[in-house]
Amino acid sequence: MTQVWLWLGFISMTLGSIFFGFGADRAKNKQWQIVYSLNFFICAIAASLYLAMIFKQGFTYIDDRPAYLTRYLTWTFSTPLTLILLGYLGRTSIAIVSYMVGADVYMIVTGFVATISTKPISNIWYLVSCGAYLGLVYLLLKQYRQQAEQHYPRLKKVFYRLLTVHLVIWTAYPIVWILASTGFNVINSTTESACYTILDVAAKVGFGFLALNSLNQLEKVEPVTQYSQEKTVSQY
Repeated sequence: MTQVWLWLGFISMTLGSIFFGFGADRAKNKQWQIVYSLNFFICAIAASLYLAMIFKQGFTYIDDRPAYLTRYLTWTFSTPLTLILLGYLGRTSIAIVSYMVGADVYMIVTGFVATISTKPISNIWYLVSCGAYLGLVYLLLKQYRQQAEQHYPRLKKVFYRLLTVHLVIWTAYPIVWILASTGFNVINSTTESACYTILDVAAKVGFGFLALNSLNQLEKVEPVTQYSQEKTVSQY
């Protein structure tokens, strides 16, 4: 059954990358092209690495428990793009986006170290990773949200929805980790793969559609001009 979930993840990410790829090619302006392109690469990276997991590349046993180390490679490359996407929509400063990406990568790397470590050392690294995630949450809820609402004071609900969906999905990952064999071993490897696959599809394909919907609402309130496009694009 684990292979079934991996195939579902691969198919979902592939379909998502195809959709976003065509969207980028037919985008009506630079803003839409950038949002579509970021979503395309997020899904394309995930699709490729799900295929690697299907072939059991990066698969190993640690303390007699199965582990797909390729997952962490996927997250290392795809999650920073999600944060850049959020930053682009909120017109966030490069400094804040850099802090968020740094905290994100540190969180994933320490999570990887927790996965390859034996207990109880793995639990210590897990707490370190969770600490990095709390730092990222702080940056999103305070720094990111403040800047986004300054640029779009009439669209606070749009960013509230973006952040709520984003944080709910991402918070579920460490919960799955601690419930799986890496933690308390409450759920088996098939359930673990199912949970991660569902979360990945929601965080990448689902969140990509939400980002497009959010951009549509932003444009209705603040129509795109050549100046606003250049000003926004120049941030990245």
